[in-house]
Amino acid sequence: MKRFLQQNFIILVLMNSGNVFNYLFQLTAGRAMTPDEFGSFNALNSMLSIISAPMAIVPLIMARFTAGFALEGMGRVRGLFNQAAKFALAAAVVVGVLGLLAGPLMRDFLHITEMGPIYVSVGMLVVLLLMPVPWGMLQGMQRFTGYGVSGASNACLRFVASLGLLTALGWGVSGAVLCGLIGAAAQTALAMFFLKDLLRVPATPLPPGFHREVGRYALGMVVSSVVGMCLNNLDLILVRHFCPGSEAGLYATAAILGRIAFFGPSVLVSVLFTEAASAKARGQEDNKSLWTSTGMTLLLGGGYALVCFLASKLVVTLLFGAQYEAAGPLLAVIAVAMAMLATANVFFVYSQARGEFGFMWLQGAGVALFAALALLYHESAMQVARMLLISMAFILASTLVWFGMKSRKPRPAS
Repeated sequence: MKRFLQQNFIILVLMNSGNVFNYLFQLTAGRAMTPDEFGSFNALNSMLSIISAPMAIVPLIMARFTAGFALEGMGRVRGLFNQAAKFALAAAVVVGVLGLLAGPLMRDFLHITEMGPIYVSVGMLVVLLLMPVPWGMLQGMQRFTGYGVSGASNACLRFVASLGLLTALGWGVSGAVLCGLIGAAAQTALAMFFLKDLLRVPATPLPPGFHREVGRYALGMVVSSVVGMCLNNLDLILVRHFCPGSEAGLYATAAILGRIAFFGPSVLVSVLFTEAASAKARGQEDNKSLWTSTGMTLLLGGGYALVCFLASKLVVTLLFGAQYEAAGPLLAVIAVAMAMLATANVFFVYSQARGEFGFMWLQGAGVALFAALALLYHESAMQVARMLLISMAFILASTLVWFGMKSRKPRPAS
């Protein structure tokens, strides 16, 4: 448990330093762009997150299998890297071509007036396909310092780039997306740097049946990742589609700040994932790590949501300026919703690490509930925020019931 807490502390400091730079970037972008431009950028960013959701499983798959292969020798780990890198390069080419073809559709749906942001976004998708391979291997090898530093570098350089591209040059939505591309490229380069010793190791063939095992595990992870990305981004897209541009900008401001309640404590689950996967391999439950992570998530996410609920207008004004003060009531609702999702996410990640995907039905039901409610009630951004809160409350409650029922089931004798 001491090692578990130490690793959590390293990740909490390094990854949340990255989150600090993420929010500094959003503050810079919010002040450098009009509310309409800011809403356009965050809607585009959310669409990219949903499109790239399948890529989010790659670091977890790499971490899960790297952890096992490392016990057999680094040759197997190098063999895993070689195959994963070839697959990522091929996928990057396909996604790049498809992205360019679908670009006009994305532009029209989000009411963006130029293709520049779309072209840069396609480039970012290509880099996002390459980055997860080395980054996930760092996690699986428990090199959490390199994992955290490379992850934080993304947000740091994104913020630094925003000072030049947005504040000084005023490049608007295209400049904001380009900042993300610069950050993602830096993260990929640094992750490779921390794996430089692996590149000198001769590759060993992977075990028979490996690809079949990866396929089964990846299928569940893809579905879960896509649904999870929808939970975190669908509201921004719907508000941008249904509400006036200025109102969508206010919602984007509240959503950016409110999601701190989710992303702040969620960096801890990267350590929980590795611990749970290792415990599964040893035939253990390791509920102690689960409940420790849950408690820390409630403390961090719930504490932040409480501050936003009590002083939402003050938080918005201090960080984004008086022009966004009207986003305060939205922040109070969204922060509570995100704290609920962060708590449920601890159980999702724990189950993913153990190859148990029953929770996906609850995730899917939550997305369907939110989409249905938002389609019925979208006269204002506040209505959409309230529908989000109702959906997150449903997800958390049903997740706790599901996990409790699953835990009471008798385990088959080993």
